[in-house]
Amino acid sequence: MSIPARRTIAVFVAIASPSLAACVTESNRCTPGFKYAPQYDACLQEGVDADGGVASDAGDTANTKDALADAPPPADASGADTGLGNACNASSDCTGRASFCLKDPTADPTDPGICSIPDCTAADCTSGYSCCDCTAAVLASLTAWPAGVCAPSSNMSTLTAVGCKCL
Repeated sequence: MSIPARRTIAVFVAIASPSLAACVTESNRCTPGFKYAPQYDACLQEGVDADGGVASDAGDTANTKDALADAPPPADASGADTGLGNACNASSDCTGRASFCLKDPTADPTDPGICSIPDCTAADCTSGYSCCDCTAAVLASLTAWPAGVCAPSSNMSTLTAVGCKCL
């Protein structure tokens, strides 16, 4: 391509760029089914609040922290307490097979979490919990969780919306 042709293209791009940028508006910034979250400078799935909570039919939100705190601790098939769902502030607070303190990444770091079974399978988590792998999540704080953790089933749609795979 000759130098005059390159200059012509460069001038066209310089003139057209401002008008092309003006084509992106609030209404078309994200694809259908997603909404813009300025704090992440990203499009999030509709029905998922920017703090990671799922919007309910009443218009309020139920976030991970509430579900983590409200989940009952289950027993395994033998009736023994696995420690899953017990309140914790650190993994050292957890007992039994549930040896990882699962903290809500959107909550204050001092808020309690729940004891979870790391490297879980769906069978490990019992009813009320799902085994989730968040290593490919869009929230960096979720990627710090072990490859599989038992998370309350009530959080499954929120976790899958941000890139976790739950069984």
